[in-house]
Amino acid sequence: MIGDIPIVSFDTSSHNRLVEDGPLSEPVLAALKCGLSFRFVGLSIDEMVATADPAKRNALFAYCSRIQDGLSECIYPHNELVKRMVVEHFKNPTAFNWKTVDVTAREYERAIRMREIVNDEALSVEQKAHLKERLREYEDMWAGLRPQLEEVFKKHGEAPPSTFREVVARSQSEGSLIWNMGKLLYDRAAETDASEATVKEFMDACPPFRALIYAILLSWYDRAVRDETGEKFEAGRNDLFMAVHLPYCDKFVTAEIYREQERCLREVAFVAGLETEILSYDDFCNTFLVTP
Repeated sequence: MIGDIPIVSFDTSSHNRLVEDGPLSEPVLAALKCGLSFRFVGLSIDEMVATADPAKRNALFAYCSRIQDGLSECIYPHNELVKRMVVEHFKNPTAFNWKTVDVTAREYERAIRMREIVNDEALSVEQKAHLKERLREYEDMWAGLRPQLEEVFKKHGEAPPSTFREVVARSQSEGSLIWNMGKLLYDRAAETDASEATVKEFMDACPPFRALIYAILLSWYDRAVRDETGEKFEAGRNDLFMAVHLPYCDKFVTAEIYREQERCLREVAFVAGLETEILSYDDFCNTFLVTP
């Protein structure tokens, strides 16, 4: 456990369930304020802002506001959070401690409390377009890479790896894809040309960054490498990028109906060596709700 009080975070789908379940959500809200701490994740706030229906958006933030009545805080989305981690490591690698890097998104907390973002239609439209474009770019990147990788495997007479963990095992070699992925993100944030040794050191020292790299690697395997015989991991970009937030909570709760996000995040947590428990929304509720 992270601290004396268990920390719970919700995926956007779980925030949606609170709204959809209406009065049935009251025991959940009560439980979140009794012996638990809630940590909002910035990517979920961004997705809720992008909700097109004003009434639904208002309801989502009304429930967020009620959660704030208990012990809570909000942390930045994956991009800002990772940037802050990299910058702090770059400044002083030997003194770096990811737990002491300030990633609290106080402006998000204030916006929830003051309801500044609920009725801003222009912001909602802009945020929806932004998330849609990032998703398109992400999927196009892997689609464009698949033909090239198929040619590489064909040229060497090799079959694509059939499991993600096989990919992870291969990725530990010098100059492999995982270090190149890490270097790309590190260099962009620190505006430097980091060595592979620096990237390895940072991945070892920073679980949020490590989780993100393995989440991206999972997409690489599923979208660009896997053939029809390989195991599938079909969670989308945002669902996978929630992995960055896993080290900041004891329980991460998702209500994604096909439970694909739950399965993928469990795989990322395993290979990244994280202790976070990933639960479905219903399983989370069953831990404290008793049916007479």
